[in-house]
Amino acid sequence: MQGLGIGVGTERKTPKPRNTSSISFDGSNDYLSIPAHAYSGGSGVSDFSFSIWVQFPSGGATPFRRESMFDIYTDANNYWKFTYTASNVETFAVVIGGTPIVNYLANSAIDASLADTWIHYVISHDRSSGTIIYRNGEALTAGTNTIADTTTDIDLSSVLRIGVYGTAYSAFICNEFASYTQVLSAADAKVLYNQSVPHFTGGNNIKGLFLMGDGTEAVSGTTIYDMVGSVGNATLTNGAAYSTTVR
Repeated sequence: MQGLGIGVGTERKTPKPRNTSSISFDGSNDYLSIPAHAYSGGSGVSDFSFSIWVQFPSGGATPFRRESMFDIYTDANNYWKFTYTASNVETFAVVIGGTPIVNYLANSAIDASLADTWIHYVISHDRSSGTIIYRNGEALTAGTNTIADTTTDIDLSSVLRIGVYGTAYSAFICNEFASYTQVLSAADAKVLYNQSVPHFTGGNNIKGLFLMGDGTEAVSGTTIYDMVGSVGNATLTNGAAYSTTVR
């Protein structure tokens, strides 16, 4: 079977071992730090996508409330973030120089029944038309989806951090994370959601793949290996730890 031509195939040309662990964040001050990289391409104004598996623990009626999944954060005026709002709604935003450049907000709250389950997200951004967020292979309907301009360089010389936005840390479990310098389609999102083992890591447009174990890290230490080798290895910071909870 042929892949989709983007390094996301149903048949992996380079086999990778099944994930044997995940990464657990306690919501205090720990996170996973991925080296600074031109996630949106060399010009800083091109397309990009992210893929991530997460599981949030149940806890009252609002397990997702204000939880932050990841950021690229320089300061309060220069950041990327993927979080849930106070109303349990997924949002992706980019602010540069204090000006909102990208603003995506889903039109309804995530169902609290999805707590304690594995959720897969694809955040796919086209600088000419906007963002699409796919949850478990299905596109969310946007309540807000704006791009202030299509020319501002949105690459920040900052690490990508999973488990935090600014100083707002989150308690959840994270599995396979990948970044791409291209738009991922609805078909791509379904492929990534339906695969039961780590996906094919080839192709020109996948820039980083972090399995969270066991790639070569052997579920120990503080290093998470980039299986593509373009972005560089990630680091477990301030006590972020391996978890035996796997999908």
